[in-house]
Amino acid sequence: MRSFRLLVIVMCVGMSSLALAAGNQTAGGEGGRLVIEGPRTVGAQLTATFDMGDYEVPSGQSVAINVDVYESPEGPSPRIIPGYPRTSMVFETPGTYVLNFRLNQICKTSCGGVAARPLMEQTETIDIAPAGAP
Repeated sequence: MRSFRLLVIVMCVGMSSLALAAGNQTAGGEGGRLVIEGPRTVGAQLTATFDMGDYEVPSGQSVAINVDVYESPEGPSPRIIPGYPRTSMVFETPGTYVLNFRLNQICKTSCGGVAARPLMEQTETIDIAPAGAP
């Protein structure tokens, strides 16, 4: 019985590794693009749209959006509401922000875990002006 459990664990780890190794390709054709729109001023809402062309999330799977703030001015962190295909952002402090956007496809593995397949990753520098600035 103990050998059977060990065999099942080894198989699960091996299958997860294969799923992650195969995930280095970009879905949606020749990759996607990130489009950031909206006024770049304090308090205004910016929208980051993940344009993946004709890519559709496969049935039974989902996507995960992560936005990491690499650099920012002193003050409160930006309010980021992740979503696919659009993520909303509001900045409360003027200055330069460096953000990393990641889009991953999430699927369940055969052993009850999850595997993430990277679809897109992009780092953007955003300059936010004070409120009322032209």
